[in-house]
Amino acid sequence: MATMQRREFLQRSALGLLGASSWMATGCGDSPTIRPNVLVVISDDQSFAHTSVMGSKMVQTPAFDRIANEGVLFTNAFVSAPSCGPARASLLTGQEFYRLREASMNHTIWPDRALSVYTDELAKDGYHVGFTGKGWGPGNWQVSRRPEPPTGKAYNERKLQAPGTEISDIDYAANFEAFLQNNPESRPFCFWAGVIEPHRPFNPGIGVKNGKRLEDMEVPAFLPDTPEVRGDLADYAYEIEWYDAQLARMLQVLENSGQLANTLIIVTSDNGMPFPRAKGNLYDYGARVPLAIRWGNRANAGRRVDDFVSHCDIAPTILEAASQRVPGEITGRSLMYHLESRDAGMLESSRDAVFYGIERHLPGSRPEGAGYPARAVRDKDYLYIHNYTPDRNPVGDRPGIVWPEDDPVGGFGDTDGGRSKTAIAQREKEDPVRYKLAFGPRPAEELYRISDDPFQMKNLAAEPSMAVVKQALAQRLLAHLRDTNDPRELSNGDSFDAIMKRFPTLGSNETSGKG
Repeated sequence: MATMQRREFLQRSALGLLGASSWMATGCGDSPTIRPNVLVVISDDQSFAHTSVMGSKMVQTPAFDRIANEGVLFTNAFVSAPSCGPARASLLTGQEFYRLREASMNHTIWPDRALSVYTDELAKDGYHVGFTGKGWGPGNWQVSRRPEPPTGKAYNERKLQAPGTEISDIDYAANFEAFLQNNPESRPFCFWAGVIEPHRPFNPGIGVKNGKRLEDMEVPAFLPDTPEVRGDLADYAYEIEWYDAQLARMLQVLENSGQLANTLIIVTSDNGMPFPRAKGNLYDYGARVPLAIRWGNRANAGRRVDDFVSHCDIAPTILEAASQRVPGEITGRSLMYHLESRDAGMLESSRDAVFYGIERHLPGSRPEGAGYPARAVRDKDYLYIHNYTPDRNPVGDRPGIVWPEDDPVGGFGDTDGGRSKTAIAQREKEDPVRYKLAFGPRPAEELYRISDDPFQMKNLAAEPSMAVVKQALAQRLLAHLRDTNDPRELSNGDSFDAIMKRFPTLGSNETSGKG
């Protein structure tokens, strides 16, 4: 049944594109509402599990839940790289992070104007394009001689009274409203709301101060269950709820302007939670993120889709929805079929796995700016990871660079400083297992069985009984990397190393956030 529906969908899409081309050719540009508006809302450092619609009890996210219930919830959505800059670059370009040269890692530059992003494609077709908050980054886009950031013109002038010093005072909803008001011709719009929460640092205790109870916190097994960690999670949970309230206000702006029904709304995050063994790592709490998409009557509402999807799929989805040509260099695949289908669960057999990786998270964590390159394949049963440099420390050296600067651990810079990181470091002798999981070396290969090990803590790669499974996943990963021209697998890994040496430390002229 799903295969037949897929064939019918492709036939309808072809007819729709022909109709759109005809409409554009006849010059009927006085009806821009035929083309959908696009609103992408992306939080900063939120794991897949931390929305109430996904079952979390420690957060309440009514705005995200609304998008999921009035649209489609994707339960297996993954970033291309669990690090701010490359994740955002992949979302914008529709390509795997490793194809994006300098944009494949944090704190470098946007390569050049020739690197196509969906915002540029829509702008060429008359869309009103802009963003608020954090766009692409952290990195410097001006050196590419782009007239504007990859996310369009910035709208950050309107401010609000934030509830804490570590929460941004950018009024995302008011800036969205200003953007809409700056569109006198009522052109279709494309807006990116880069919410900075729940990025660290947190205001210690802000969660409890605002009603969060430590006993309600859900402590992942790779973190120690201590009051310090629970307090840290409470602060993180509070920032998610603050962000969700801003999302609700943005939806209200859409409703007030009468444009909700014709707006394709995509809500996700750039990587997982800013805790040890999460953000910057290829395990689920680092690379698996929330994703819900709403589009009026075009997306059949209230469905959960379990297909494995990637941020690389978002750009082609937007372009197809807007009846635009999808550039040939895009490696992602449109999700339009998933939006218009009436089915739930697994819809396409070819989407039974997802591929992702990382090169480097924070510059300076290792000598000469070196990273910790790794690639992964994840399906419903297993996560397989190939680490290219197991001789290096995966989260940075100690002593070494830290972020923020007052991190008492004094190293392991690829893990953001905070109470949980400090708690693990201080409990090295008391809890050596979690210390090693957070900060210790890793072998060249890792293999985790998801059903038995949802937090990916028991590596099965060396077990003889898993040899066949490991080999099959390794071969599948290698085939994908070669098919998509990953320099690491095309004898050109030195190109990444050369970039790292050009940007060995945090830059002083960056424009798009901390990462």
